[in-house]
Amino acid sequence: MSAAKAGSSFGGGRLPALYAGVRKLGGESIRYLVVSVVALGCDVAVYASLIEGGAMATAAGAVGYVAGMVVHYALSAYWVFPDVAGARRTAPTLAKFVATGLLGLATTATIIDVLTRNQIAGAFAAKGAAVAMAYLVVFLLRRSYVFAAGART
Repeated sequence: MSAAKAGSSFGGGRLPALYAGVRKLGGESIRYLVVSVVALGCDVAVYASLIEGGAMATAAGAVGYVAGMVVHYALSAYWVFPDVAGARRTAPTLAKFVATGLLGLATTATIIDVLTRNQIAGAFAAKGAAVAMAYLVVFLLRRSYVFAAGART
């Protein structure tokens, strides 16, 4: 078999599928980042308003996170991971989204509480640390569990 012929059957035609998968992941990742920024803006606006009003940082962090989660679900379900075939079941997807959001909420509240109660960081620095950790945990869960290809059918 010639080298040219061997190269043309590389992966049994899997290379175009790989490129398509990478393009899809890239598009989802960019849209997820945009949605996350919008949701974070809502989260921080609520958080800042509550802090300014005298609320405890932990409670303000939790309420802000929930507000951001509502915005995030709406945009994720319709723009980041669209269900063009109409095969996704809304209730289970929403339940998984909320479950991962609650994990993010617990992560956020715990980090803010530990950092502010122990005077390791101020309210906004603690929020920044919480955002970074919660983003990583929740993105990975939503990508692999909530909106996974198997969950879309």
